[in-house]
Amino acid sequence: MLVSQTAEYALRAVVWLAQNPGAPQTSQQLTDGTRVSASYLPKVLQPLGRAGIIDSQRGINGGYSLARDPEGLSVLEIINCVDPIQRITSCPLNLQTHAAGLCPLHRLLDDAMADVEQRYGAMMIGELLRRDTGLKPLCESTPAVLSIAPLASNSSEAKQPR
Repeated sequence: MLVSQTAEYALRAVVWLAQNPGAPQTSQQLTDGTRVSASYLPKVLQPLGRAGIIDSQRGINGGYSLARDPEGLSVLEIINCVDPIQRITSCPLNLQTHAAGLCPLHRLLDDAMADVEQRYGAMMIGELLRRDTGLKPLCESTPAVLSIAPLASNSSEAKQPR
């Protein structure tokens, strides 16, 4: 896997919030929409909040929302916020003969990570959401909307069949 499970969960949360602008999402809505467990979700959201990527508000109309414009928010920023991509800067085996640089194997691995890092850095969340693949990112459903039906009264209007 090129990114950790935590990084993928963070990406799911950000994509979900970007798909629902102006509608703060509760923890339950995020859990349902991203399929990230309720017990693990705070571990994913806390670093995003500290980095200013998401906002949270307590209260009856509270929830989580995206604090940044998805057009200027890269996939790499989200990944690096929760679990940065690890590059190889020196010999992982601490071989003295490799002190001056990376061997061909570790150079190849680091170059591949550099390519991945560049690609993630170039992909903005807004662009990801606009991609027309015939599939909406993430989920098969839209966020749950609280619907309050009027209570039936004792009037004859409420008792009449429709």
